Amino acid sequence: MKSISIAAFFSLILFLSPDLQAQQSETLFSGSVRHGGYGALFHGVTSLNGQATYLKGSKGAWVIRFDNGNALHVGFSGYRSDQNFDVVNWRESGNEIPELKTNYGGFELEYTIRSLDLFHFGFQTLVGSGDVRYQNGSSFDKKSDNFFVVQPGASLYVNVTSWFRISGSVLYRYASNVNLAGTSDTDLSGLSVAAGLRFGKF
Repeated sequence: MKSISIAAFFSLILFLSPDLQAQQSETLFSGSVRHGGYGALFHGVTSLNGQATYLKGSKGAWVIRFDNGNALHVGFSGYRSDQNFDVVNWRESGNEIPELKTNYGGFELEYTIRSLDLFHFGFQTLVGSGDVRYQNGSSFDKKSDNFFVVQPGASLYVNVTSWFRISGSVLYRYASNVNLAGTSDTDLSGLSVAAGLRFGKF
């Protein structure tokens, strides 16, 4: 009786196995999901300490494109001010006015809508850290500091070729935990506008 029960059990498994195979779970690495990656360069303008300055950036990301054309980008990006400039509205009267420079970067997620269309939109958020420093000002006890940054944004893309895209982005940088004489969280937070070039497999 026991042998018959075991045989019946395995017969049932063999009978159901085609259905079980057909119902396998979809994962990021199966089904109609497509994968790619790209590198990008950015150049734009941002506000630092109440003054407009040039901003340069770069990004690398893994692309996960779904069957509806929407895509998730998972990667890292970094930005830096492209020039030193005198700090405006300087409040430390006992010290000379220094030149300021900053850079920041971190983990970035982006979601693009209908990414195969000639024109399409994307929304991204960067979470990371940065540093701000004075390039001169020998009288300062502390000339640099690190800060936390969150930068959400929105972008418009144009598909030039299957491997090349151009973009225009509007970003807002939220800086916090800045502890440096003459510079605050508000001074390092600000709006950025940037153009980008993306090369890769989308």
